[in-house]
Amino acid sequence: MNEKVKNLGKLLKDRRSYHGWTLAEVSSMTGIATSTLSKVENGHISPNFDTILKLSHGLGVEIGDLLNSSSNEPTPPLVVARRSISRKLEGQQLDRQYYRYSYLSSDVAHKRIIPIHIEVRALTPEQMGPLTAHVGEEFILVLKGKVRLFSEYYEPTDLDEGDSIYLDSTMKHGYMSLEAPSSSIVVCCSSATPNLAQTLREVIKEQIISEQQVKGKA
Repeated sequence: MNEKVKNLGKLLKDRRSYHGWTLAEVSSMTGIATSTLSKVENGHISPNFDTILKLSHGLGVEIGDLLNSSSNEPTPPLVVARRSISRKLEGQQLDRQYYRYSYLSSDVAHKRIIPIHIEVRALTPEQMGPLTAHVGEEFILVLKGKVRLFSEYYEPTDLDEGDSIYLDSTMKHGYMSLEAPSSSIVVCCSSATPNLAQTLREVIKEQIISEQQVKGKA
């Protein structure tokens, strides 16, 4: 096995292990197929320069470090110093008939926590619609008003201003406001699954399409 190929594979595997990244997450970060990444890690292929560029850009590693890594040297941890400020709960917005979603810190890619401010205008179970589920876990904090949380395996729970709840998002759930005209909550969704934010947006878009179809039949 070529020594440089072996060292590059070790560096990639060490960085991935240090940060707890899956091959799928590194694939999302770099645009390199998981099968290719696995072969690089195990020294089965010698990556071309285009692949090395993608690794350098996606992982924030200097090209020189990738090309000149030594198996005798410890792999330095990758320091990630990202931050994002959202002012007055403003973010990338998606609107449903009875909900307004503002995705906070939407300028940060590949994050594992997706913070969302939601204005809950649904005042009845009918306006709330069917319960939904998605990958990951979820923390909900009521900022203003009063919210009733519905979930698949528990009785409805009322949450006042300042109350919070933590739940598995794979359990179907939904929420409505108990105060008119609306209540305000912050939801933090977390998962090791790549592109969680996109997954959540797709769930909301499906709900928007469903609402439009119902409205069209009325």
